[in-house]
Amino acid sequence: MGKTVLILGGGTGGVVAGNVLRKTLKKKHQVIIVDRNDYHYFQASYPFLMVNQRRPAQVVRRLEAVQRKGIEFRKADVIQVYPEQHLVETSAGMLGFDYLVISLGAEHHLESVPGQEAVAYNPYSFEGVCRLRHELWYFTGGNIVLFISNLPYTGVIAPYEIIFLIDAFFRERGLRQQVTLTLVTPEPSLLPLAGPKVGESLRRMLEQRQIRVLTQAKVLSLDPVKRHLMLDGGISIPGDLFIGIPSHWGPSVLCNSNLVDDSGWIEVDPHTMATRAKCVYAVGDATGIKLPITQAWGPKAGVFTHYQAEVVARNIASVIAKKSPDFRYTGKAAGVVMATGFGSGRVASVKYYARPYPRVALLRSTRIAYWTKIAFEKYWLNCWL
Repeated sequence: MGKTVLILGGGTGGVVAGNVLRKTLKKKHQVIIVDRNDYHYFQASYPFLMVNQRRPAQVVRRLEAVQRKGIEFRKADVIQVYPEQHLVETSAGMLGFDYLVISLGAEHHLESVPGQEAVAYNPYSFEGVCRLRHELWYFTGGNIVLFISNLPYTGVIAPYEIIFLIDAFFRERGLRQQVTLTLVTPEPSLLPLAGPKVGESLRRMLEQRQIRVLTQAKVLSLDPVKRHLMLDGGISIPGDLFIGIPSHWGPSVLCNSNLVDDSGWIEVDPHTMATRAKCVYAVGDATGIKLPITQAWGPKAGVFTHYQAEVVARNIASVIAKKSPDFRYTGKAAGVVMATGFGSGRVASVKYYARPYPRVALLRSTRIAYWTKIAFEKYWLNCWL
């Protein structure tokens, strides 16, 4: 008798898990992806969309395209998960499963910073990026402030890509001298996971581009009348255009389950991504992985979600085939690229499970790195969907 693998979420983790499962399982087994949206949004391209280097249609794909690969797609909202009963309540009815993969991502809560929802653009939202794209096109001068509301947040290199590409956008248009750029983060240093050497390298690069940087800055509110970003310590930053990376929370549909910790993130085994419930796994931004020794939050990014989903899918397929589930997630990623301009980027390699501290390398900016990033974008959108 065939098994049913239910996947919640059609983002990176859901699409990868679905593809790998469908390739490794026999046809009698059912693979189902559930998502509230009709479309898959390739969020790694949002910074390019923001600065008019992409059109909206270029960074989205219809999720029903997975059906050509033998994966079922159900458009529905997830209402509640009942892991012990092997049931998921959705707006389209109850769905049963033999194995469950949760890839719901993190929720954005703009209301956690008073004034943010009314004034700032959300660069992690497709609608927000499209509106920001329009605003930047007609922006001819003034103060642009990019701030990180809280920790942890997803897309660890995204804030730097955003500010670098905005810098390149106005340089290309000959307006850079009329625009001031400020990056505000609550982190103690830039890319703290990478260590002081990488952080200082990144800070020097930002300063060379005349981008002001404020670290250890806790955002309190955004005044919609005075248009000032209020920080602790009585610091006030004026702005004409605010871009706010929102506070990230774990999925609210899981808050009444036994799958989450006190902070709302799904607790998983850091190597298998198994949850507390039997046959239930979670990958990506919804999970709360702590680093060895330091117990700091592990980074949340699409590249890590991709590897986690592959491990989970291959282990589920192994168990169904009555083989040993020997695949392990190691916290490694190579070839990650941070875009630093139109035609330049920095390659990073990450080993965040390394002891005693994570190991991160960030190479100098090159054109090859940039085109590697573009090649991966095309590969992802054309091969996985």
